[in-house]
Amino acid sequence: MRLRANPVVLAGVIGVGMPVLAAGVIAGLTMDDGDSGPDSATGATAAPDAAATPRPTPAATPAATFAADPDPVGFQPDSINFVSVDEGWVLGRSYPCPALLCQSLRHTTDGGRTWREAPLPAPLRDAGHHGGWVKFADARNGWIGTRDALFATHDGGTTWRETDIDIKTAEPAWSLTVSEDTVWVAAARADERTALFTSPITRDAWTGPVEVAVPGAGGPYPVPEVSATGSRAWMVVTGRGRSGARMVDGTWTPWQLPCGGNGPADWHAVSEKRLVALCGLPASGDGGATRVVTSVDGGVTFTETGQLSPSRPAKAVLLAADATHLVAAVDERLLTSIDGGETWTTAYTAPDRGWQPLSGEFVTETTGFVVLGHPGSGPVPTMMLATRDAGQSWTPVSFG
Repeated sequence: MRLRANPVVLAGVIGVGMPVLAAGVIAGLTMDDGDSGPDSATGATAAPDAAATPRPTPAATPAATFAADPDPVGFQPDSINFVSVDEGWVLGRSYPCPALLCQSLRHTTDGGRTWREAPLPAPLRDAGHHGGWVKFADARNGWIGTRDALFATHDGGTTWRETDIDIKTAEPAWSLTVSEDTVWVAAARADERTALFTSPITRDAWTGPVEVAVPGAGGPYPVPEVSATGSRAWMVVTGRGRSGARMVDGTWTPWQLPCGGNGPADWHAVSEKRLVALCGLPASGDGGATRVVTSVDGGVTFTETGQLSPSRPAKAVLLAADATHLVAAVDERLLTSIDGGETWTTAYTAPDRGWQPLSGEFVTETTGFVVLGHPGSGPVPTMMLATRDAGQSWTPVSFG
C-alpha cells in the first residue's frame, strides 16, 4: 500500500453498532427568504378590488433546500494499517476537542473488536496538530508521516523518534512504501526530480537521496507515489500532468503510464509482474468510462480487462486482495470483482452522497479495511469499514 503525506482532512464482528459519527442521517433544511409569515408585508391580506382587472395567480416557487454537512463525533479515523488479521493501528482525530482538532492513535490486537489509545510522537501531541498517516511493516517497526516530518518506532509504538531524512527541503509532498525488509520514501523536488531514500525496516539507517528523473509532471507541487515489490518499483508523479518511472534490478527508466492522458486514477502492484489500474479521471478524455487495465509484464504493456462504471469518478481508490479479487472505492460506493476486474457488483453504498475514499488496504486475501471521508465546510467526518470475505460485504468499525 502506498502512503501519501497530507491526506484529505479528509465479515466477523468488528465492533458494536454503527460508527460513532453523525453521518447516517443528513438533515434537509428549508430556507426562508423572509417574505412570508405574520410579520411580512406580503403576508397581509387586502380586500379585493372589484374594479381591478383579474390577474393570473403566479405558480408557487418551491423553497430552496440544502443538506447539512455531517458533524464529526467521537474518534474519526484518517489512516489505517494492519500487519495481521488481529493487529493494526489507526491514526485519526477525537471530538469534541477544545482546540477543534485532537490527533489520536489507536491500536488493536483482536482484529478491531477493541481499541486502546497508543502513544504519539511528542510533536504530534499538541492539540492543534492534525493530518498525516501511519504505516507499520510488522508488529515492532512503523512510521508516522506528517507534512514535513517522518517519525519511526522500532518497539511497537512505545517510543517514537524523528528520522533524519531531509524532506523539509523538498516540496511538501511525499510518500512511503514497504517492500520485504526495506522502507522507501519518495519526495518531490522543485527541479522535477524525485529524491528517493531507503532504509532497513528494523533501524534508522537511511541512504540517499537517489534522484529519479520523472519529466513532464510539472509543478508547482508535484506529488510522488512509489510502490515496491521484490526487485521492482514503480513511481507516478502527479503535477499539472502525470508521468512515471519504473525500476528493474536497481535501474530507473521512464515509464509509459497506463490510460494515457492524465494517467491512472489509481493503481496497484499485485506482484512483480501484475499491475492493475483504473482509468478515468475527469480530464482524461477517455470518453467518460472508468476502465480497468491490467499488466502481466511489470507495467511494460497494459490490456483493458473490464469497465468499472459508465462515468468518471471524482475520487477512486483501488484495493487488491489478490489477482482476481479486487475492490474499487469510487466516490460513495464500494465495488467488488471476483474475476480480476472483468465484472463488478456494488457491495456497499454510503448513507448519502458526498463521501469519498481516503485510504484502504487488504491484510490477507479476505480481510481488508477502507476509510471514507465526507469533505465539507468544516472538519472532515470519516468512517472505517471492514470486510472478511474479500469485499463481498462490509461492516462499520466502532471505536467505542
